Amino acid sequence: MHRDHSALVYQETGFGAFHAVPHPPSGHVHDTFELGVFEGGCVTMLYGGRALDVPPDRLVVHWGMLPHQMLRREPGAKALGLHLPLEWVLQWPVPEPVRSRLLDLEVIVEPPCAEPCSDLARFREWHRLLAEGGALAVEIVAAEVRGRLLRLSGGASAADSARRPEATAISRALRHIVRHFREPLRIAAVARAAGLSPRHLTRVFRAFTGQGINDYVGRLRLSHARRLLTTTDAKILDIMHDAGFSCPTAFYARFLSETGLTPRAYRLRSSLEFRDRKPIIASH
Repeated sequence: MHRDHSALVYQETGFGAFHAVPHPPSGHVHDTFELGVFEGGCVTMLYGGRALDVPPDRLVVHWGMLPHQMLRREPGAKALGLHLPLEWVLQWPVPEPVRSRLLDLEVIVEPPCAEPCSDLARFREWHRLLAEGGALAVEIVAAEVRGRLLRLSGGASAADSARRPEATAISRALRHIVRHFREPLRIAAVARAAGLSPRHLTRVFRAFTGQGINDYVGRLRLSHARRLLTTTDAKILDIMHDAGFSCPTAFYARFLSETGLTPRAYRLRSSLEFRDRKPIIASH
C-alpha cells in the first residue's frame, strides 16, 4: 500500500498551462478546474482516495478541490493541461449536468474517439498560443476551451447558456469553503464571504451545486478522509479530526452511506487494490 505521510497541500493557482513529467508528489488541491491529457503512456492517478488508470490522449476534467496525486506512470508519460479559474466555469455556458458532476467532486474521463480532433493536438495548440503571450491568445484559448466543455455532454440548453449573475458570489462562497472545510464552518461565515444573506446564499448555492452547504462541506471532508485512509497509516480517529469531523458517530454514518464500507474496510480494500497493481513508475 502506498504510504504518504505528508499533509495535503493547498496550491494557489489561476488560469495557466502545465506540461511536465508527473512525479508522485503528496496529495494536493487547488481551487481551479483542471483539464488535461497524458501523452506517451498510461498514468495511474489517485483522486480522493480512488485509483484511476488514465490511458494516453483521453481528456480528463475535474475540480482541483478533489484531492489528487500521481501514483504510477509508464515510461515516457507526460501531462499536458490547463487550469481554469473557478469563476470562469461558474459563468460559462457549461452544461448543467457537467458542472454539477464537477462540483460534486467527480472525475470526467472522455471515452476514446469522442472527438474528431485529438485532445492532445488541441492542448499542444493551446500551449503554443499561450506561450506566444498576449491577451488575444488568452481569449482564443478560453473560447475554444468553452466549446470543448460544451461538447462534453453534447451541448447546453438555452437555460444553461444564460450568464448567471450570482456566479461571482458563489465563487467567493466556494473559495471560502475550500479553504476552511477542515475547520468548524458556519453558514453565516460563508455568507459573509460571499456577500449574500445566509438565506439567499442557501438558495443559490443549492441551485448551483444541487446540494446544501452542509452536505457539500461533508463531501469535501469525506473526500479528504478517503485520501488519508488510502495513503497514510494514521489512526482512523486522527483522520476523522484532520478531515474536519468532530463526531465519530456522524463520521462513520456518513462514510458508510457514501462508500458502502466502514473506514477500516475501505482502507483494507484500498490496500488490496494497491497490492495487486503493477509498479509502473519510471525512473527519471
